[in-house]
Amino acid sequence: MTPRGAVRCTSSKRTIWRRRSSATAWRGSLTASPDNVDRRLCATVIESLRFDMPRHHRDEELGLFPLIEKREQAGDNIIDILARLALEHATDESFADELLESLELLRDGGKLNNPEMVGYMLRSFFECYRRHLLWENAIVLPLARARLTSDDLKELGRKMLDHSA
Repeated sequence: MTPRGAVRCTSSKRTIWRRRSSATAWRGSLTASPDNVDRRLCATVIESLRFDMPRHHRDEELGLFPLIEKREQAGDNIIDILARLALEHATDESFADELLESLELLRDGGKLNNPEMVGYMLRSFFECYRRHLLWENAIVLPLARARLTSDDLKELGRKMLDHSA
């Protein structure tokens, strides 16, 4: 039986990937036609950047990362890896804050003064975030699967539920 924390962690990753894919599609439509923006998709991107991404980061930094650190073995170098990921989280959230004003303007039917710049910012942001998620999926999650105990996963599930409240 899979512990709740593991299921929610996988579900959280799927949500982030789905939102990122939607946002990437939206970003493409912005650069192709800044006068014809899908407002609903824009609202989805705003929600993801404002709520989903920070919650995902809290889940990792306050739930997953401490548990992985507790299970570190010689040669893992996990402390440095997790510190880098936490720094990327802070950078991603700052970058997202810069994008939100433009995204809200578009959601509300406004026009961007410089759509090319916003398109560039979106491309840059989502490319960095895509790389970040790939790195987590390649290094952190396999390590978590290998090292975390059933009790660790239950604790992670509880912490993630606390963060979603």
